[in-house]
Amino acid sequence: MKKEDRQSVLEWADRSGADSLTKEKIRSIVDDIDALDVLGAVDVDAALSKTRKKIRRQKTGRVFLAGIAGAAVSAAACAAIFLVPGLFSPSGNEPLYTELKVNSGMTGSFVMPDSTVVVLNGGSTLSYGSSYGRENREVSLSGEAYFDVAKDADSPFIVRTPSDSYVTVYGTQFNVDAYSEEDCRVTLINGSVGFRYKGKYGQNNEVMMEPGQRLVYEKAGDDVYVTDVSVKADIVWKDGRMILDSTPLSEILDILSKRYSVRFDVRNPDCFSYKYSGGTFTMFSLEKVLETLQYSSSFEWKYDDTASRDSVPVIIIY
Repeated sequence: MKKEDRQSVLEWADRSGADSLTKEKIRSIVDDIDALDVLGAVDVDAALSKTRKKIRRQKTGRVFLAGIAGAAVSAAACAAIFLVPGLFSPSGNEPLYTELKVNSGMTGSFVMPDSTVVVLNGGSTLSYGSSYGRENREVSLSGEAYFDVAKDADSPFIVRTPSDSYVTVYGTQFNVDAYSEEDCRVTLINGSVGFRYKGKYGQNNEVMMEPGQRLVYEKAGDDVYVTDVSVKADIVWKDGRMILDSTPLSEILDILSKRYSVRFDVRNPDCFSYKYSGGTFTMFSLEKVLETLQYSSSFEWKYDDTASRDSVPVIIIY
């Protein structure tokens, strides 16, 4: 952690009016981050577990959370949780919202104030207001997240998405893929979920899901598709993996584009005929994944140097 960033966090803790115990916890978290910057001998799982316990007791501020892509951790990788100033109420004592962000190519875990566990995929953002856990349990998601929701029959858990749809649950495990404003995908592991959306004529619609089902919502056509699936394939990303079982290259590129925040430009139509098997595949760096896929296929790839620097990176497949 840079010296100026560390100082900024500690100064924010003083300005926020936090008590001495809370400020000491924040300082401890900053110290954990500094320790994780020392690469080579990092037990990431243990360090992240320790930090989660501290974060669980923190209910103020704005959080930036970064994780590590993959269950197998290389010596050059570490996980860290960054606490930075957020948007505060006029009194200056309470944040109006909390925001969680995860860097591209990484995953991050967070324990909500009600003990709900959230795992965010790369390039994802989750936000919620200061009334969360008291007046409601409503969050907004842009990206992909796995939720293990704490049961509370009197307070439904609601996930709002960019496609103007939302998921309502009372205590369950499910996955939401909501990177796009045009579509949304929900996979239910267990429990009961209601997917709600507005139809093209403004009517409110709800589709109930059962465990082992995947729902795909396409906003443009006002279409909803529900199918029975092997849910494991939709949630292994949280462990830094993907399951390859006659999986088309197009589907793999879609997974990679979301996780690593890149866009693929496929210029060889033959590539769409490629399918991959081999069971569980661990995702390390994007370059390593593409090199591995090349071993059994005849395609090349390169970064598009002509792409605008203000946009997401573009990778040409040829």
